[in-house]
Amino acid sequence: MFEKEEKDLYQLKKVYDDQPFPVDKIDEAILSGFNKAKEEPEVKNKPRQKTWLLSGLAAAVFIIGFLTSIRISPVFASYVSSIPGMEKLVELISDNKGLMLAVENEYVQEINATQEMNGLKVTLDSVIADEKGMVIFQTIEAKEKQEKFYVNDLKLESADGTELYLGSYSYGAHQPYGELRKKEMATMDFFFEEPLKTKEFVVTFTIETNDYEEKFHFLFTLEKPLKETKTIELNKTVSIEGQKVTIKNIKIYPLRVAVHVVVDPENSKKIFAFEDIRLVDENGEAWTKVVNGFTAHSLSDNEQILYLQSNYFKEPKELYLVMNKLQAVDKEDAFVRVDMENEKIINQLKGLTILDVKNGSIIFTLDTEEEFNYSSFISLRDADGKEIELNSNYWTGDKNGKREIGVEFPPGSYKNPLELKLSAFPAWIEGDIKIKVK
Repeated sequence: MFEKEEKDLYQLKKVYDDQPFPVDKIDEAILSGFNKAKEEPEVKNKPRQKTWLLSGLAAAVFIIGFLTSIRISPVFASYVSSIPGMEKLVELISDNKGLMLAVENEYVQEINATQEMNGLKVTLDSVIADEKGMVIFQTIEAKEKQEKFYVNDLKLESADGTELYLGSYSYGAHQPYGELRKKEMATMDFFFEEPLKTKEFVVTFTIETNDYEEKFHFLFTLEKPLKETKTIELNKTVSIEGQKVTIKNIKIYPLRVAVHVVVDPENSKKIFAFEDIRLVDENGEAWTKVVNGFTAHSLSDNEQILYLQSNYFKEPKELYLVMNKLQAVDKEDAFVRVDMENEKIINQLKGLTILDVKNGSIIFTLDTEEEFNYSSFISLRDADGKEIELNSNYWTGDKNGKREIGVEFPPGSYKNPLELKLSAFPAWIEGDIKIKVK
């Protein structure tokens, strides 16, 4: 019934999964537009500060899972059945091998705290935490069927005032928007820039449904000790089609793996995304990029942290970091310069043509040979270097290998030509990189 909507929402999620947000732009970025996918043929992401807020260091990502079935081991099934709420929420993590392993290895803590207000009942079921992150499992129940279950104003603090150095946070739901139901199962994910130094926390949020809007406040404690991080120093440089990339180190946490990469500033290409990167053991088992969530943190133009699913609870005899495909363009093509007066692209990029130019919007047609569900632009400025705020950055679904992409901005007097900075483009370099980690 909601196949189109689910597809559009999946495309939106994939964009932000693969997008490394630069630190100096994060405070300006507010992720939204997910509900628009149900209402309009094009996909848009417009700032909506009410619903999704970002910390100063990293981006929050809205997660929607469209999971229908799972396979679990008998050990896993036995364990989750003993924890209130886990048997209901296991579908939320069935696409994350690291979280599944954490549960199977009994690295999950029960909270089982419930509050009920004016027709809404919220239960914090359990939590998985490590030195740099926390995933809280939650169940929301309403007396009457609702179409939406929004979590707004999400905030996590220490109970004793200890600073948490929050890097990113997100809220993820199993049910897609638009389906009438009385219950919502969800996760709240928090990741930190510095290791946790406290065990008591306060989480607050507002639940908004079609009929209700209530604020909830929970105090909980991490009773179990946190597993120590495993750090592997590498400092190995590899080359893919002449583009040098250095793997500085790999940090393995129970919740995720952080791969610290640095690209050579002398490279001839701008690398946008590491599309195919994974850890592989001697048996060929792979731990790929995080499926639902924040998968990259940009430290600078040439340095970022890539996040993979965790193999913390596995002890392989051999372990390799494998890379095969990177999204990249020549550095001179990392910007699209548009002559607004003559309605043309000055530096022509393959597959990109002007569709419509107005004082306040630029629309392109993008011809792609491969599936490409990315937001392509990150900033806009005029010929004097004046930054122009982007009101929206949108793209449509694929139509016979073509899609529309564009930006909207405040109409005004700007020095021609305008320059759009690319954040993604359908161009790739490929190789066969295999680095021995263990």
